Amino acid sequence: MSRAIRRQQMIQKPPAKTPGFRPSGSRPVRKQEAAAVEAAKGKKTWRDWGIFRGIRDIIAELRKVTWPAREEVTRLTVAVVVVAVAIGLALGGVDLGFNWLVDNTLLRD
Repeated sequence: MSRAIRRQQMIQKPPAKTPGFRPSGSRPVRKQEAAAVEAAKGKKTWRDWGIFRGIRDIIAELRKVTWPAREEVTRLTVAVVVVAVAIGLALGGVDLGFNWLVDNTLLRD
């Protein structure tokens, strides 16, 4: 018997995995889902309308925000203005350079 045949006989596939737990019946309902179902059954008030619910959600999220200090806002605003002015001057210089180049090469009489 050759070595390869003996090796094949020794290799066995692992048994297929079977699920150890199979739930029977419906899944349990969470408290939040139960409350949502009960609320959906009731009559809708003006608080349940989409626009008011959206505004309430926005206000709730804004209460969670950590707002920066006044000094940080001032420092970052100055930084943004300085960078914007620097980029504006750089683009203006490039524009003047191209304008001069076109005037002196293409439009020269």
